[in-house]
Amino acid sequence: MMRFSAIFQPTTLFSLKESNSTNKGAKSLFLPSPYSIKMAILNQAITIGGDLSKLEEKKSQEFGFIRDSKISFYIPDSNSFCVNNSFVKIQEPVREGSGFKPTISFREYVFISDKIEIIFEVSAIEAKQYLSKYLYKINYFGKRGCFFQFLEFNDNPSEANVKPFDAKKGVMGVLQSYDDFDEKATFDNVNSYSNATVKRSKQILVLPLQIVGASKSFTLFN
Repeated sequence: MMRFSAIFQPTTLFSLKESNSTNKGAKSLFLPSPYSIKMAILNQAITIGGDLSKLEEKKSQEFGFIRDSKISFYIPDSNSFCVNNSFVKIQEPVREGSGFKPTISFREYVFISDKIEIIFEVSAIEAKQYLSKYLYKINYFGKRGCFFQFLEFNDNPSEANVKPFDAKKGVMGVLQSYDDFDEKATFDNVNSYSNATVKRSKQILVLPLQIVGASKSFTLFN
C-alpha cells in the first residue's frame, strides 16, 4: 500500500448534507465525504478523460482504482469552521398532479478558514497515477458552487487526525457520519442515471474540533 495526499483550499462556503437528512432540514458535513470525492474524480474521468466506456466495464480496473482507494483527512491546527444557519427557498414536488411548488428549507453553510489535506491510500502505483491525473482538475465538492482550489500533491502526507469513532478510546471531537463507495459497488451502483441500487458504506468519523463561540445564526469550531 502507498499513501499520497491532495491539498485543497476552500474558496467559498461549503455545504454537503448528510445522506440521511430530509429535504426540508439538513445539517452539513464539515468536510467532503469520501463518496463525494470519488464522485468528483469520476466526473473528471468521464468529462475530461473520456473514460466512460472503461468505467462501465463489468470488472473495470479504472473504476476499481477509484472505489478501492482509502480516504482520510488531516485538518491543520490553524483551521476553523464557522457553520452558518440559513433558511432558503427550494422547490418540492406537489402532492397531487405534476410540477413543483416553493417551500422553505433549513440549510447549513460552512466557512472553512484554511486548507484541508485529503489523504489517499492505494494498492499500486497505477492507481496513484490514475487518481492524480484527475484530482488536480477538481474545482468543487458537495453542492455546485462549493469551490475548492487545488494547491499541491504531497508524497509524504500528514498523519490523519480525523479518525473513525471508537467508543473504547473516548476521543473528544465532533462526530459526523460520512459515506463511501461500497467495496462491491460497480459503476451502475453510483450512476445517477441507472436503475441499479445505490451501494454506500457509512462510517462515523471524529473531527478534532470544539465549539469556541455560538449565536442563533452561527457556530464557530476550532
